[in-house]
Amino acid sequence: MNLRKIVLVCHPSQANAAQTARRLADFLRGKHIETEILNDYRLLPQAKQPDLCVSLGGDGTTLRCARESAPLGLPVLAVNCGSLGFLSACEERAAQECLQEILDGNFQITERLLLQADIERRGQKPLRGLLAFNDCLIKTAQPRAFTLRAERGGKEFKRFYGDGVIVSTPAGSTAYSLAAGGPVAEPDLNVFLLIPVCPHSLTERPLILHADGTLAFTPEFKNETDRAAVSLDGQNAYELQNEDRVLLCRSEHSARLVCAGKFDFFARLRHKLEWGGRPC
Repeated sequence: MNLRKIVLVCHPSQANAAQTARRLADFLRGKHIETEILNDYRLLPQAKQPDLCVSLGGDGTTLRCARESAPLGLPVLAVNCGSLGFLSACEERAAQECLQEILDGNFQITERLLLQADIERRGQKPLRGLLAFNDCLIKTAQPRAFTLRAERGGKEFKRFYGDGVIVSTPAGSTAYSLAAGGPVAEPDLNVFLLIPVCPHSLTERPLILHADGTLAFTPEFKNETDRAAVSLDGQNAYELQNEDRVLLCRSEHSARLVCAGKFDFFARLRHKLEWGGRPC
């Protein structure tokens, strides 16, 4: 990877992220690398031919940068300036050393599949090509259960009854999916995870499906005034009426995450989520 220009995207309300961005910009310019600092990830497509995006913030900032960078084929280096930082390649205190390793050629780029969502809403223009790195949540907007009809390849295969369903990517298996009782999946698998949210059934279990093909979800309400909501990565939300449809498939774009050295998923589970730790 020939790094001639690097874009630093920092969380707009985190002072430490802005300070780290300025420090890294000075370091990179000292290496004669063109550097640009952005406070809004939506400006990434306007940046002039960057070779790397550095995300400075928490996992939310990384998610936004990963979705915006994927159609550009732009790799993302996530620097944790927040709390957990599960997706981060390094902590902010080690960001300069991490960048130096990458400049020295000691790095790995891993690709993560993205969900693409198309939302067909009654009486409104369809929404096409929405992306999610972690998951798509379809849930009730009222404090009561509803039916969600699921189709695969144009054929109905399941009716979920409860508060909703999470459709997760493998990378998202350690996020909301995990909190809802879903399994942990290695992030390079080509699968979707379907996790019922508060199902009204004693036999309901998570499903793991191959990521090829299209999944379609249609809410069915007893009351015409009831609504559901679609949330992508917990950041972008849309309303659903009765018989609206959500179509989910694997995006043609992949998120490309950079780390110094070799990526070790299980080491990250142990370090960030205390996986395998013994209770006190």
